[in-house]
This record gives sequence, structure tokens and C-alpha cells, in this order.
Amino acid sequence: MSTGGSKCLYRESRKAVREADRLRGELPEFRRKVERSLALVSGTPAPVGVSFSGGKDSTVCLHLVRCVFPDAVAGHFDSGAELPETVDFINRTTNVQMIPAEGGGLFELCRQNGYWGRDPLLDDPKRVDFFRALVLDPAKRFVEENGLATVVMGLRGDESRSRRARQIFYGPAHVTKNGLTHLCPIQDWTDDDVWAYIASKELCYNPAYDKMAGLGLDRKSWRVGIVLSADAANLGSFTVLKRLDPGLWNRLAAEFPLVRKYA
Repeated sequence: MSTGGSKCLYRESRKAVREADRLRGELPEFRRKVERSLALVSGTPAPVGVSFSGGKDSTVCLHLVRCVFPDAVAGHFDSGAELPETVDFINRTTNVQMIPAEGGGLFELCRQNGYWGRDPLLDDPKRVDFFRALVLDPAKRFVEENGLATVVMGLRGDESRSRRARQIFYGPAHVTKNGLTHLCPIQDWTDDDVWAYIASKELCYNPAYDKMAGLGLDRKSWRVGIVLSADAANLGSFTVLKRLDPGLWNRLAAEFPLVRKYA
């Protein structure tokens, strides 16, 4: 089964999926959790779009949404700093719009303004609001260009304290002051739940996870976010990248030397 139309070119490996995931997917308690998530999606205002990073959580959300709204559009906010496997996976998934980041993308913003230990190219470098440039502004364009009433996101409470706080404060659905609904249908899911869904539905997923599994990395360290960020430093992702893609790591460290401090 596909991720809303993704072509599975890596099905023969699937090292990231375990037998325990398949067994968990058969549990009545887990199936009830899936039904609750589907009910949230069914009850949200249309048109519905999905924020799609190419990671496991947004992969599950995209499938849940397209079970209810088969033609739902997905939007990838393209920082220009994703893993090659992520770019390939997104390109193979149907009806995904690539929304480019402001300022030429993450790497260019860092070059121009002198981030991560390199000298700025600009004579008058600026302090960059990366969250606005990489997320907020592309998300706004995605919503406006598609006339969306709901954006579905794969945020989960057990990922971080801040996301747990968001879960407690807002619940699964939150209506912004502009009338847009933000829906997080898997906010109470665990990592094991996500992989159980992928296994039970035989979903395609980002092949970077198979590479991480093949390297024997702990499952909690499997992240496929942008390769240059404060989160990557704080969560140990630079250390993972160094093993996952040595060539990319060496290029990154050569241009942005401060990353070496975190690996």
C-alpha cells in the first residue's frame, strides 16, 4: 500500500519495520486509537491540506487524511537542506507541492549572514528568523494558494516537552485567530504506534530509516529533519548524520565548521 500514491522502490529492505510493529498493529487498543484519529480527520473543516516533511509522522498523517479526503493536497516546506533520501521520497509521493523557503533556502541564509562558524557574505549581515523563513511564510503561502480550512500536522506530545505542552494546552485541534484549523490527529501516539501503523498498512516510508536501522542506531535517534539546525545539534542528529551520510557530513562541516562541536 502506498503513502497516498508514493511508489515503493525500497520495499525489499524495510529494515526499519519490526515484527513487533506488525503485532502491535493487530491489537484492539491500537485499532481504537486509529479510529479516534480517523474520527478527528473526518470531523475537521475542508478543504484539508497536510504539512508533509517526509518523516514517519507526516507519512502516517498523510495516509490517515487520504483515507477520508483522497484528493487532499500535501505541502513540503522546502528548506533546501534535507537528506537526499527525503527529497527522493517526497518526489515519489503524489500531490505534494514543494513550497520553497524564503531567502534562497537555509544554506544560503546561513552563508549570507554568517551562521554556523562561517564568515558572512553580506557586508551587513542580519539576524535571521529561521522559523519564519523556513516554516511560517511557506506555510502561509501553502494555505492561501490552496484555500485551506485545515492543515494537518504530525506533531506528537512524546517528541519533546514543548510539544507535550502544546498537546495539553490546545488538544488535537486548534482554531487560529485567522480561522484556520490546525489538526494533530496523532498527538497522543508513541513512536511504536507510528511504526505499527506503517507496518499494518504496509506504507512506503522514507528509506533513510532503513539506513539508520542498518547502522544499528537506536530507534529514538531516527530523525530525518533538516540537516543544519539547532534541533539537529541538541538532539544528536549531527552524530547520526556523520554515520548515515559521511560525504554530506564532510561537505557540511567544511562549509559550516561549528557543526563539528556537536558531533
